[in-house]
Amino acid sequence: MMNTMLDLPLRAVPLAFLDFETTGLFPHRGDRVCEVALQRVVGATVESSFVSLVDPQRPLSAQSFSVNGIGPEQLAGAPTFAEVAAPVRTVLAGAAIVAHNAPFDVEFLHAELSLAGAPPFFAPAIDTLAIARRLFPRRRSHSLGALAQELGIPPPSHRAMDAVLALRAGFADLAAHLEALAVTTLGDLLRYARGFDPGDPEPPPPPPIDGALREGRLLRIVYSSRSSPDPTERIVRPIEIFSQRGTFFLRAYCYFRQALRTFVIEKIQAMDVV
Repeated sequence: MMNTMLDLPLRAVPLAFLDFETTGLFPHRGDRVCEVALQRVVGATVESSFVSLVDPQRPLSAQSFSVNGIGPEQLAGAPTFAEVAAPVRTVLAGAAIVAHNAPFDVEFLHAELSLAGAPPFFAPAIDTLAIARRLFPRRRSHSLGALAQELGIPPPSHRAMDAVLALRAGFADLAAHLEALAVTTLGDLLRYARGFDPGDPEPPPPPPIDGALREGRLLRIVYSSRSSPDPTERIVRPIEIFSQRGTFFLRAYCYFRQALRTFVIEKIQAMDVV
């Protein structure tokens, strides 16, 4: 299914535009989803939509409340994520996920499904933030609000469906720019977001990373960085390999730091699939 989708033109790919509002930034430190919105689109046709407040079963942080304004009174009686997991999966089934800063939303999706006792969900994820940064490197901001302003549409509020609608408009604009660069299929788009232009050779990833990515497995790595020169062992969930100025990086969720992290591949001293 995935390989077949990669060769499809973008207008023929089922796209699931996704946004979560959350109690904070770190799912593996206990932060939860408090609102979800999805639209499944093929070309210009909206096939299905889903939006719901979600009982996060914990208070929102003061910072999150200041951003999204979702208070306890609005969440009273809202379903838990376990109760909305089935309709969420239905909208996502067979689609590529589109999100602004996709690793953030995808990590919350993994965490919530795990807490709900539901099987993990794997799908190609299109990160409009990464694409905007590549397309427009000199812009001061690549936020969803900045993209909306550039397009002359009302800036999104920090509510999930508003963000999804702005995301759809922003994606359509990005896709039009990319078509001029011969980025026309889903595979082209995913490669472009990782730093590769059409026709650029993409070296095969190290076998352990390749296996972890294909099978949705965790990876044990030994890594030394500028901030931690002594090698440290970490468990990570690989997300993607990308290129920047000729250097190859692994983007992954690091359970040692409990946050999304980027690793220079040549600095990984050892690795094996968990």
